[in-house]
Amino acid sequence: MLTTGFKLWFGLLVATFTAAVFVGYTTGGTETGPLTLGWKGAVGNHIAYGILMMAATTSGLLAILSQSFRDADAEAAAEILEVDIDKVPEAQISTGSSPWPLFTALGVVTMAVGLVAHPFVFGTGLIISLVIAVEWTMTNWSERATGDSEKNRELKEGLLRPIEIPVLGLVGIGVIVVAVSRILLAASVLGAVWIATVVGTIIFLTAYFISKRPSIPRGVVQGILAVGFIAVIVSGIFAAINGERDFHHVGGEHGDSHMEEDH
Repeated sequence: MLTTGFKLWFGLLVATFTAAVFVGYTTGGTETGPLTLGWKGAVGNHIAYGILMMAATTSGLLAILSQSFRDADAEAAAEILEVDIDKVPEAQISTGSSPWPLFTALGVVTMAVGLVAHPFVFGTGLIISLVIAVEWTMTNWSERATGDSEKNRELKEGLLRPIEIPVLGLVGIGVIVVAVSRILLAASVLGAVWIATVVGTIIFLTAYFISKRPSIPRGVVQGILAVGFIAVIVSGIFAAINGERDFHHVGGEHGDSHMEEDH
């Protein structure tokens, strides 16, 4: 029976190998070159083809390891070692699903878009990826620290909270300021005024609504803040890609003083 890990890595193997062959054919490869790793012809862009083939090879090796060790399944190991699994204490508690893979994909995609779109977009993706790397690492560590989930949560909060709140707050404010500046610079003068007015009104009304209902669950408030933050970041990315509005300098040809107009 194929394990879950084998299915995952084998799927990545197929995807990366297919992508490598596609890149080879679309960048000047011959009919048989991309399929034979360059033995019977050219493979096209060597760098892109090589990176994807390395990813395919790595995925294949991990698939073999996952299948060989049965995804480190306790029952399979106990059967081989002839150990009664019911008498063995749990090495760690079972953990739930994690959102970090989803956010990691978001950061990587943002960086990829930024490479061809705008430095601000790349910087945003880089910051997201670095923050997620730290959070994901600490989450994995805390989930395996003890057999008590509540104790693990306290360990993580005690270690990260003194650093997490000020650093993430500072980074978040900086990213929002830059994103808002990109949005306002991409719009016309009148459009920027309307955007600032509407967004400010929405923030004020949302804060007023939350303050009048202290019984709102904490998760709902966090969800509202997360949606607003993501909306601002995404809007800033699109605005940065579109570029700033045109500024026309009006004044004497040799004079120092001038006046700016924009459309």
